[in-house]
Amino acid sequence: MRLFVFALVFAAIPGCTCNPNSVNRGDLNLVSLDDEWELGRQLAAEVDAQVAPLADAEVEAYADAMGASLVAETELSDRAWTFTVIEDPAVNAFALPGGHVYIHSGLVAAAESEAELASVVAHEVAHVVARHSTERMVKAQGLSVVAGLVLGDDPGMIREIVAELIGQGVLARFSRTDETEADALGLRFMAEADYDPDGMAAMFETLLALRQRQPVLFERWFGTHPLSEDRVEAARAGAAEWDGSGWGGDPARFEAARRRVLARTPAAPLAM
Repeated sequence: MRLFVFALVFAAIPGCTCNPNSVNRGDLNLVSLDDEWELGRQLAAEVDAQVAPLADAEVEAYADAMGASLVAETELSDRAWTFTVIEDPAVNAFALPGGHVYIHSGLVAAAESEAELASVVAHEVAHVVARHSTERMVKAQGLSVVAGLVLGDDPGMIREIVAELIGQGVLARFSRTDETEADALGLRFMAEADYDPDGMAAMFETLLALRQRQPVLFERWFGTHPLSEDRVEAARAGAAEWDGSGWGGDPARFEAARRRVLARTPAAPLAM
C-alpha cells in the first residue's frame, strides 16, 4: 500500500491541455494551498534528514538568490520557498509540493552557463506552481489520501515515500502534458527574471552530450526528464518568442559557485 501511494504522488496520469501562459487553469485541484504547503513541509523534513546539503554557504546563497528571482515572477511568490543544493555528483534536480526545490551539485557542475542552470530550476519551480504532484494524486486516489498525509495520520508513509524517492531516483515521473507545461512556464519565469531563455534548449543539448561521456551520472535525470528532439525544438521555439538581448543575471557569481562545486565534487562532469 505504501509503495502504491508513493507511485500515486509522482505518477504520470493524463491531464488536460493547459494554456502555457496560465497555471493549470483547466484542471481542478481539491487540495488547498495551505494543505499543499503543509504536505511539502513534512516531505521536506524527511528529505532533509536523508540527504547531505552542500556545506558551502556561498553556493547555497547563490541558489537561494536564483530561486527567489524566479519565484518572484510566479503566481505563488507570496509563499515560503526553499532551495537546497545537495552534495551529490549525479546530475539531477527535483521539487516537492509546497515550494521545496533540490538541486544536485552535479547539475551545477554540468551547467555551462547561468541560463542553463536557471532553466532547470525554473522548470522545477513550474512543477510546484502548476501543483502537478497533488493534482495527480487527488485524481488517482481521491482527496482523503492527501488529507491523511497532511494531517500526519501515517508518518511512516511519509518516510517510505521519501526513502523510495531518494533511493531509486524516481523523483517526478510527470505526464507529457505536465512536462510540456513546466517547460513553457519555466521559459516564462526565466525570461521575466532576466535569464536568457535560450538556456533551456542549450541545457538539454549539454545534458545529451554529457550523457554519452558519463551515463551513470545521468540515469536519474533521463529516468524522470525524458528528452526528445521535439522537446529541444519546442524549447528553442518558445525562447524565440521572447525578445531580448543582453540578458541579465549574475554570470560571474554563477562561475564562482560552479568552481566551488567542482572543487568539492571531483566526480562531477567537467566542462567540455
